[in-house]
Amino acid sequence: MEDWSAIADEVAEALGDVGHNATLLRPGGRDPNSPEYDPVYLPGQEIPVKLLGDTLALGLVNGTAIQANDRREMMAAEGTTPTPADQLRIGGTQYAIIRAEPYAPGGIALFYDLILRA
Repeated sequence: MEDWSAIADEVAEALGDVGHNATLLRPGGRDPNSPEYDPVYLPGQEIPVKLLGDTLALGLVNGTAIQANDRREMMAAEGTTPTPADQLRIGGTQYAIIRAEPYAPGGIALFYDLILRA
């Protein structure tokens, strides 16, 4: 039986060795202690992550869901699960996360397959 947690650690280490740095930008949520009529919002988070660029197969580019200028990245699965509500800052460019899918053949995410749009 495979030790998927150990494999996820190996994938994260490999992405750390060959990948590039980025920042996951997570918006702050509503403070649950604030009243409904006057909500207070918590500050957003900036979470350092490791990415490795990948190519988009031409067959995936359909002009609607995935566009020609979109970017594909693999993100290490190290405790932070990306969602389309988050954004990524790579260098000086901020990207929307169009799609974030875990690659989890054994039920534990090894990495996240991301489609990004500037």
